[in-house]
Amino acid sequence: MKNKWVFCIIVVLLAVNVYTVIRLYHVNQTVSIYQQIMANDELHLYKTNFWTNVHNCHIKLENVTAKDSSGNIIALNNLMSDREQLLVCRFSELNCESCVNASIRSVQRWVDSVGKENILFFGTYRSNKIFNKTKPQYNIQELNVYNISPLNIPAEELGYPYYFVLNSDLTVSNLFVPDKSIPAITDSYLKAIHERYFATKK
Repeated sequence: MKNKWVFCIIVVLLAVNVYTVIRLYHVNQTVSIYQQIMANDELHLYKTNFWTNVHNCHIKLENVTAKDSSGNIIALNNLMSDREQLLVCRFSELNCESCVNASIRSVQRWVDSVGKENILFFGTYRSNKIFNKTKPQYNIQELNVYNISPLNIPAEELGYPYYFVLNSDLTVSNLFVPDKSIPAITDSYLKAIHERYFATKK
C-alpha cells in the first residue's frame, strides 16, 4: 500500500513537472513573439522618422499665420521672442484624438525641464471657437497654444501629430513623429532635444 502511494506521488510530481515545462515553453514563445513585434515596431518607427526628418529638415515656414485665443493674428517670427530655438508640438483636428492626447501628454512631462516659454503647441482647427474649447480637454490652455494655417512641409501629409524644432530663421529641424505605443522612444527624443537646445538656457 505504501509503495502504491509513493508511486502515485511520483506520477503526480511528474505530471506537474511536465505541465510546468509546457507552460514555460508557451510563455517563452509568447514573450519571444511579443519582443519580436516590439522590435519590428521600433525599427519601423526609426525608419519612418529617419526618412521623415530627411524630407522635412531645413524647410523654411513661409506664409504661416498664427492666431492666439482671442483671434489675433501673430507673425511666426514674433513668436520666437529672440530665442534661437523653440520646441513645437504640431497637431490637427483631423488627427486621431488619442494620438494627439498622447503626443501632448509626452511634451507636458517636459514643460518644467525645457521651459514653458520654449514650447509651442500648433493646432489647426477650422475655427478658433472650436480650438478654444479643445484646449482644456488637453490641459494646454495655460501654455503657448496657437491655431495656425497648414504648414508648407511634407510632414503635414502624414495625418499624425509630430514634433520639431523651430529655429530663429523659421526653418524646421529635428522633426519626429511619435508613436503612442512606444512612449519610451518619444521620451528619448524629448530628452535629447532638451539636452541639445534647452538644458543650459533656463
